Amino acid sequence: MSTRQASAFRDTDTATFPGESLAASAKSALRQRAYGHPVAAHPLFSQLAAGEPTRRQAGAFLRNYDAHASVLRRLLLSSATIMPEEAVGYVLENVRNEYGNGDPDRRHQLQLFDLAEKAGVPASELQSHEVRPGVGRFIDGVGAFYAPPESSHASPLGRAAIAAGAITATELLAVREFEHMQMAFGKLGLADHIWFDHVVVEAEHSDESLALALYFIERHGMTAEVEAGLDGMLALNGELYDGLASALTA
Repeated sequence: MSTRQASAFRDTDTATFPGESLAASAKSALRQRAYGHPVAAHPLFSQLAAGEPTRRQAGAFLRNYDAHASVLRRLLLSSATIMPEEAVGYVLENVRNEYGNGDPDRRHQLQLFDLAEKAGVPASELQSHEVRPGVGRFIDGVGAFYAPPESSHASPLGRAAIAAGAITATELLAVREFEHMQMAFGKLGLADHIWFDHVVVEAEHSDESLALALYFIERHGMTAEVEAGLDGMLALNGELYDGLASALTA
């Protein structure tokens, strides 16, 4: 088993063992909650695993993936501003990685653009694809989870805990997304493209986001708030996946 595969399997393992610490048990419970949600078995995943995308489908899919990912990157910055001081680092580590760890030429969006080029889709054609309605609904709704309004919770700490749950949902599902995207683009000979280092990167991000969620659960007893953010984001991802699945029929 490769290092990439081993990392992904570690992340999706949901077993809880006798004598496991409370922290590990709480992390396992959050994983189980995410991977047990219907969205984790969305038809998008079987589409990606089974089909070889045409050039047009690859372009439509990557355009829509980029549209939602671009919004999430910026919203992570908003999430960082509402976190307690002790929790900011969990979010900023993710942001720094997304933007190339100090090297703008290595930011993740450029990797997606390069993947599109390698799949035969130049930048001008990539941007010509429409943003699908499901992806648009995701974009419209996600801000309420990453930067919750005051109406969502009486306390700033509670709103930050909701955001922590939402970020955790995103990162846990991202592991599954990249595993299946690698299957689809692997059929085009692109399984080893740098974009698919995300199979490992997202596993690391999921560990960081679980640590963030655990901070609010253990330090502040905000399990309900974390779960509210997690569950809301899981449900909203159904819209995203509907849109991405639609792009694969272009």
